Amino acid sequence: MNADGLGFWGAVIAMAVITYLTRALPFMLSERSRLLRHLSREGSALAALGPSLLAGIAAAVIVPDLLDAGDQAARIAPYVGGLAVTGVAARMVGNTGVAVLMGMAGYGILLALAA
Repeated sequence: MNADGLGFWGAVIAMAVITYLTRALPFMLSERSRLLRHLSREGSALAALGPSLLAGIAAAVIVPDLLDAGDQAARIAPYVGGLAVTGVAARMVGNTGVAVLMGMAGYGILLALAA
């Protein structure tokens, strides 16, 4: 990814603002706020907003690297291995945070081995 372009910094700033708003909005609204009740209601359409943002950011970062890797298995293996470790850990542990950390560790180990 080209870190020199204006688009890169625009994306970084947009992600920072979106992340801040998703974290701070519940604290800025009063407990009697209709918006807060609507957002926190079970089955709300916005309940998938957080995971959707994470998936979108991950896709924007990972897909270009995979397209550049082409058919080189050594460059694709860390991504596939990290995904597999994350999936297995999510099934075994049941904690999403721990599964992501284990997947990141698996990705890092495979990336170091591929280099």
